Order: sequence, then C-alpha cells, then structure tokens
Amino acid sequence: MKQIIDMRRIHRGWVMTKLRFLELLVILLATTSLFPSAAKAQQAYCGAYLTVGDFLAGKIANASNGKPGAPNDAVCVMTGRHLLLNESERLVKVDVKDVYALKSCDGTIIRVYKDGYYALLDSGESIPLYKVVQNASFKGDIARTRYYFSKDAGSEIRSLTADNLKAAFADNHSFVDAIDVQFRTDEELFAYDGLHKCYKLNRVYNSNK
Repeated sequence: MKQIIDMRRIHRGWVMTKLRFLELLVILLATTSLFPSAAKAQQAYCGAYLTVGDFLAGKIANASNGKPGAPNDAVCVMTGRHLLLNESERLVKVDVKDVYALKSCDGTIIRVYKDGYYALLDSGESIPLYKVVQNASFKGDIARTRYYFSKDAGSEIRSLTADNLKAAFADNHSFVDAIDVQFRTDEELFAYDGLHKCYKLNRVYNSNK
C-alpha cells in the first residue's frame, strides 16, 4: 500500500519540535541565571517561631533584622533588640526576646529563653538538648561549650546534669534509674550515638518512658 507523505504536516511537526526545544532552552537558561540569586535570597532569610505552638506545628514566620545590607540569619538577629515580621504585606516590629526561637537558613534553630540563646541540637526528639558556646573573654582564656536540656519544648531550660534530669523526670522512676546505670558522669549525658543517629540520652529515655 502506497503511503502519501504530507510535507506540510512534517513541516509543522518540525516547527513545533523546534519551538519546544527553544522553550525548554529558555527555561533552563532562566533557571541557571536565577539560581544564584535564589540561593542568595535563601541565605538572607531569617525565620522565627513566635510561640512554642508554632514551633511544634512547624509554622515559621518570615522575619529579618531590618538592617540594610546585614545578613538576616539567626546569629545576626541575636545582636539586635528587635525583629521585623512580614505579616500580610506589612512589617510588624517585635522584641527578639518575645519570640520562642529563631531559625537560620542552614537549619540551625536557636531557642530564646530569658536572657539567653540556646542552639537546639536534636529537633524533634523527646528531650530537647541545647548547647551554648561561650567565647574567650580575655587573653589566654579558651572557648567553652555548655549543654542544657528542657523536659519538653515548652519547659524551662536547665543545665544538663544528672541531678537536674532526675528532678525534671522524678515521676519516671524507670528513667531515673536508667540515668544512674547508663551515665557515669554528666559529660556522658550529651554523648551522640552514631549507630542509632541520635543522642544517647534520648535513646535511653525512649526505652524507659
């Protein structure tokens, strides 16, 4: 059976293919050119959890320190007194110490508690663990890292010691007993369990709820 070749159909198909190729090329070039700007914008983004409820729900507010040219990450915001929240296309000024926590673009969450800033080590775990790095204050001094915990996301922050843990979880006798068995010193309380990809303290707690 003889086939009839429709040159006009072939031509239209070739034109459409060419146009589709050019369209994809434009999209690719636009994405490539915009990507660095998008990455830069992400780095300049600072989020804030206004309440513990917002933190638990993963609801983060768009926020900045309001200083032109300054990086709007959590560390930079900590150096200022106020925070600008973008709410419904209007800026609302709040005191930094009135928010629950700040979040940097690298994922670091810093809880604001009283007059301190505490870097959260284990977001999503049963017992929140925090650390604070105290920089050297005079020549010859060394930086020190101190560790803290709270019974849950909304509780007060305490120094991470066996005595403080036992006081906070006094109603959990199994966990209190496990603290004495599993941890010989306070320094072992912030040990990371590489095998289970979590802090050992939370693994022991989850086994003794």
